[in-house]
Amino acid sequence: DSGDGRYVTDFPDDVCWDHKNAVVLPHLGASTEEAEDQAAAMAANTIQDYIETGAIKNSVNFPETSLPERPANSIRITVVNKNIPGMLAHITEALAKADLNIIQQINHSRGDIAYNVLDIDPTSSGGDAICLKDLQRELTMLDGVLSSRVLFDCPGAGYARNIDG
Repeated sequence: DSGDGRYVTDFPDDVCWDHKNAVVLPHLGASTEEAEDQAAAMAANTIQDYIETGAIKNSVNFPETSLPERPANSIRITVVNKNIPGMLAHITEALAKADLNIIQQINHSRGDIAYNVLDIDPTSSGGDAICLKDLQRELTMLDGVLSSRVLFDCPGAGYARNIDG
């Protein structure tokens, strides 16, 4: 591995979790002999929904999670973290520190992984615009956070990983 490749996996091993160029997706586990004809379409629709809205459905290694449609003029952020006490507080404290309001949120866990979807108002209470890159860095580098994504006009953009977790 020369380090310049990109990897997408839905069933990571320890090497993939820690690889700086790996994007880890929820594993669907939807293929059975009876469902082969429908599995490809279902998988594509499920991945598209994950990329566009952050929703997770039919995964065997991530919790099922979905928020209603993102309100107009809001930004959706997803955060994958270790399922340990206090993580949700750390995530919401980072948003409060940036003087941002959470419009709606959901947090679900499955085993050692927790997944958060948060819709935020992109302006501070003082009316100032925020720097998404700085906010995402702050969230992603929290101890226990594994990755984050910022979803806005360009679905799938804004992915960041904390390889130290």
